[in-house]
Amino acid sequence: MNNPVFSRTTKLFCFFVLTGLGMCALQAKPDNKLAPAEVVAKHLESIGPAEARAELQSVIARGTSLVTLRLGGQGQAAGQAVVASQGHMNLINMVFEAGDYPIERIAFDGKNIHTSQIRPAVPTRLAQFILSADEIFREGLIGGTLSVAWPLLNVADRNPKLEYAGLKKIGDKQFHVLKYMPRKGSDLKITIFFDAETFRHVRTEYERTYSTSMPKRMAPRVGATPQNQMLSDSRLKIVEEFSDFRLEGKLNLPHGYKLELSFQTETRPFLADWQLTLDRFEFNKTIAADQFGPQK
Repeated sequence: MNNPVFSRTTKLFCFFVLTGLGMCALQAKPDNKLAPAEVVAKHLESIGPAEARAELQSVIARGTSLVTLRLGGQGQAAGQAVVASQGHMNLINMVFEAGDYPIERIAFDGKNIHTSQIRPAVPTRLAQFILSADEIFREGLIGGTLSVAWPLLNVADRNPKLEYAGLKKIGDKQFHVLKYMPRKGSDLKITIFFDAETFRHVRTEYERTYSTSMPKRMAPRVGATPQNQMLSDSRLKIVEEFSDFRLEGKLNLPHGYKLELSFQTETRPFLADWQLTLDRFEFNKTIAADQFGPQK
């Protein structure tokens, strides 16, 4: 015999149990999954007010540089550095007190990349990588927020494919990670890291892996003559790191900038880094276009 009171009670009980389970499921859902647009929006806020960002037409940052060769040779050289940008144009120029490696200059004039040479037709190891992965400059990625060409300042302009890759721990710090794919595609793996708390852009990794059968021209050390060699599943990687964020006017910008280049090969491994300490900034100063052209 059916008991309607009991039936209603049972139904109410089931309803509350299912509702409770649903609430638990919602609470248990990870809350660190962000949309790329959310990461970009919070990142832009970390740079400075929208008005200040919109007024930005050019940046010139000056300071010192130190190159350290760690694998495939050894040694250091100190010097001066300039990082400049205007529109889609970009320049990194480092002058060293070293006879066999006096300058590292990589410039993009909006169409073409220009690099310094140790001697005619002999680019440096860093220049070789940039020339083989020109998306770094063409997309405005190089230099991060030190550059007005930084693509996240105007995502609609570049229209890249952005994918949120979750949180990643490096050392004792957590970072939000975005995967960046240029609109026209690329075989270069580009990964951008943001501080988990401040959303400042602190790191970008560019990586390419070559198969056993793919020949590449490589130089055994900075300033040496390139030699043909076969790479056995070799990995070429450059890492940009940004630190020492401080206010310059209304913008919170990094004053420490490090480039690390590594060639992981079985035959001639290479590792070097370029550390820039920037302490003099100029904004919205017109830069002659030829400053981003070939070296004079």
